[in-house]
Amino acid sequence: MEATVVTVLAKHLFSLFGDDAQECFTVGYEHYLRSLGLALCMLRHEDEIAASEYDMLPRDKLVMTKDKIYVRIVGWEPETSIGDLKAHAVDTFVSVTGTVIRVNAIKPLVVWCEFLCEKCEGVTPRYFPDGNFDPPSGCGSCKSKAALVPHRSSARTVDFQKIKLQEVDNCDAAAGRIPRMVEVELLEELVDSCVPGSVVTVCGAVKAMNSELHGGKYGKQAQASSLYVLYLVANSVTSVTQSEASSTQENVEFTAEDLDGIYKIAHMDRVFDRLIHSFCPGIFRNELVKAGLLLALFGGAQRKEDAGFTRSDSHVLMVGDPGLGKSQMLRAVSMVTPRGIYVGGNTTTTTGLTVTMVKDSSGDYALEAGALVLADQGVCCIDEFDKMGIDYQALLEAMEQQSISIAKAGIVCNLNARTSVIAAANPSGGHYNRSRSVSENLKMKAALLSRFDLIFVLLDRPDSNRDHMLSEHVMYNHLTSKQKRQRVELGAGSQKKWSQSRLDQGPPADIGDANDGSLKQRLMANWAELQETPISIYLIRRYIAYARKYIHPKLSPDAKTFLQEKYLKMRADAETSSDGIPITMRQLESLIRLAQARAKIELKDVVEVQHAYDVVEIMQECLLDTYTTEDGDLDFGRSGGLSLSKKVKAYMARLKKAAITRNSTKFSMDELLEVANSMALQVDDFRDFIDILRNECYVLKQGPNVYKVQL
Repeated sequence: MEATVVTVLAKHLFSLFGDDAQECFTVGYEHYLRSLGLALCMLRHEDEIAASEYDMLPRDKLVMTKDKIYVRIVGWEPETSIGDLKAHAVDTFVSVTGTVIRVNAIKPLVVWCEFLCEKCEGVTPRYFPDGNFDPPSGCGSCKSKAALVPHRSSARTVDFQKIKLQEVDNCDAAAGRIPRMVEVELLEELVDSCVPGSVVTVCGAVKAMNSELHGGKYGKQAQASSLYVLYLVANSVTSVTQSEASSTQENVEFTAEDLDGIYKIAHMDRVFDRLIHSFCPGIFRNELVKAGLLLALFGGAQRKEDAGFTRSDSHVLMVGDPGLGKSQMLRAVSMVTPRGIYVGGNTTTTTGLTVTMVKDSSGDYALEAGALVLADQGVCCIDEFDKMGIDYQALLEAMEQQSISIAKAGIVCNLNARTSVIAAANPSGGHYNRSRSVSENLKMKAALLSRFDLIFVLLDRPDSNRDHMLSEHVMYNHLTSKQKRQRVELGAGSQKKWSQSRLDQGPPADIGDANDGSLKQRLMANWAELQETPISIYLIRRYIAYARKYIHPKLSPDAKTFLQEKYLKMRADAETSSDGIPITMRQLESLIRLAQARAKIELKDVVEVQHAYDVVEIMQECLLDTYTTEDGDLDFGRSGGLSLSKKVKAYMARLKKAAITRNSTKFSMDELLEVANSMALQVDDFRDFIDILRNECYVLKQGPNVYKVQL
C-alpha cells in the first residue's frame, strides 16, 4: 500500500470550519485526522469512485484498497511550553518546541497482524493501537479459547523511533529550575528527521503510559502502578533551525516592532560604540573586551569550498586575575545571543561537553547531545575554563572543524557543533604571572590556545585614577531609579556629570579626542554620552539575530589590502623572535572573520577599511597583552608555550646529557632538582616547572617519584 504525506497549515484548516473547529480538533483529533485522510483519498480517486457506483463493490471498500494518506498538521497555535504538559493535557493535541537531546535507534513497530486458530485454522486479524501488543483471547470463527498463533508474514510494521526534547532556554524562566523534558514517539516518515542539538517544533497528541511499563518492567505487578508518565505521539516535526549545511542562522521571525527597533539601531550614529556600552553596562574600562565579545556574537560570513564550508564563528578566551567581571560578561553573552549555552568548567565532563552514548530501557544505545552540540548555530559559554577536569583534546575538533565525531557501541557518526566558544579562565596560582606565557599560566597546550581568535589578558593593576572612576561607576549602578531622577532634578546631573567627574578633571593618558581614529580612545571619550541612552537587551538580541540571518558581507579591495599588510607586518615582527613564529594563517583567517562581523554590526554587505582598522586594533591589543613580559618588552615567542622557552631548552639539554652519562632515563624528583641546581636554573616553583614539562611530553611520570626523560 502506497503512503502519501499531505502537510496542512493549521490556520488554513480551521478557517474552513469556523471558530470552534480548533477546540473540537484539540480533543477529537484522531477522528478529524482519519476523516481528513479519507476525504483526501476520496478526492484523489474521485473518478474511480464515481465509476464504482455501477459495481457491486461498496465505495468505502474501494477507497480502502487504494493508497493511504497521512495528514500532517503544522503551524498549530498557541504553542505549549514543555513545562506546561501536565495531567490536564492528556489526550489533547498540542504543539511544543524544544531541543533534541537524545535520539534512539530506529525499530520496526507491528501495528497489524493476523492470528491463526490451531483448531479450525480460522484467521483473526488484530490491530494494535498505540503500539501495545494485545493478541486476541479467542478465535473469532469457532469461539475457541485455544491459543492463537501469529501469522508473522502477514504482520504490518512501521518505522518507530524515540527522541527526547528539552525546553528551549528561556531568560524569563525561574533561576535554578531544572529544564523540563519530554519523550516523543516518531512514526512512519517522521523517523530520522532530526539529530541531537536540533531545535524542532513537534505537533502531536499527549499520551500517558504506566511508569513501570515505561521503565521496561512487565507483568501484573507493573500494571498495578497508578503512576503515569506523559509523552508525545508526533503528528509532524518541523525543524526550527535550518537543516542545510549552508545556513548557520536560526529561522527567526521578526515582528513589525522588532523591525522598527532594528531600523532605528542601524541608523544610529556610532552603532558599534553604542552596542558596546549597552552590552553588560556593569563592566567598566574593559570596552575592547566587550567589543571582541560582540564581534564573536555577530560572527563572520561562511564561504563554500569544495571540501565544505569554512568556519565563520570566532572563539574568544578571557584570562586574568579574579574579580574583574569575566563571569559577568559570560552571563551577558549567554543572555544576549539568540541561542546560548552556559556551563561551568569545574562541573563539566567530556561527554557532557560533546556527546555520549547511553542505554535506553530496552538495552539499545542512544545518542545524547552535550553542551557544544546543543549550542549548534549559537554560542557556548564556558566559565572556569582552567578547572575543566577533562581531556582538552575533545575541544580541538569542535573548535576548528565545527563537528564532533563519535565511534562507540557500533555507532559511527558526526554531529554538528557550529558554535562560538567563549571561555573565561583564572591562571594557576590565583594571579596572572607576567613572567610566564599564557600557556604556562593556564597549563594548557598551545594547540588549544591557537584556536582562539582573541585572547584577552585582564590584569588588576593598581591605578588611583582608574579605581576612583570604577568605584563611582559601581556606586551609580547601585542607585535606584528614584535616586537617579533626584540627581537630575537637583542639578547634580545625570550619569555623565557624576561618573565622568574624574574625566572632567583630566582624562587619562590613553583617552584622546572623540574624532580620533583609535577605537579605544573613541570609546572612552564618548563614554558618558553613550551610557545615557543604552539599548535594551531584547533589541540587541533581535538585532544580532537579524544580522546573522540576513547580512553576509564580503571584503572590499581596500579592506583586503589593509588586512594583508597588517598580517604580513605581524608576521615579520614575529620572525625577529628567536623562539619561533606564533603568527600563522589562523590569525589572518581570524582577522577576516572579525572584520566581517564588524561590518555586520552596521548591517553592511561590504567590509570597509574602517571596519578592518577597528578589528586590527582589537587584535593588536590582544597580542600586546599576550606577548608582553613582566619588564614590558614584546616577546612573540611566548605564545607558543613552553616548547619555545629558552629555560626549557637549556634544562632539557642538560637533563638528556645527564641521562646519557648515567645510562638511565629515569630520575627521581630530587635528582631532577639536582640537575636544575647544577645549571643554576631560576624558576618560581620547581614542581610546577616539572608539571609543565609533563604537559609538553618532555618528561613522563611512570610511578611515585619516578620520571622518565624522553630522549
